[in-house]
Amino acid sequence: MSQIKDVLAELAKVEGVLAVLVVGRDGFVIEGISTEDVDLEGVAAIVASNMAAAEAMGTEMVRGMIRGLLMEFEEGPVAVGPAGPDALLVVVGNARCNLGRIRLEMKRNSQLAAALV
Repeated sequence: MSQIKDVLAELAKVEGVLAVLVVGRDGFVIEGISTEDVDLEGVAAIVASNMAAAEAMGTEMVRGMIRGLLMEFEEGPVAVGPAGPDALLVVVGNARCNLGRIRLEMKRNSQLAAALV
């Protein structure tokens, strides 16, 4: 198992996590795992686009560098954070997941993921 896959597997152990991905800013999956039927390629493409839009908004509004993006849906959240300059760390959760725990684990693992990309 690759080192990046090990990092993703640890994040996937968090209760309520359905999928964890490292996505290139071009919208392609670098590595990903899911515990349910999640369209990883579809998530990657949309997340990269959303992050680019959020970064543009931050630039336009002179808010500084984006630290993360959290989208909350009826069936659970999608959390996105930078994993170095060229990649994003993405966690898809179910409706019962603990957002605080997900954010903490993403913060702990984003630098490690960035170093492995």
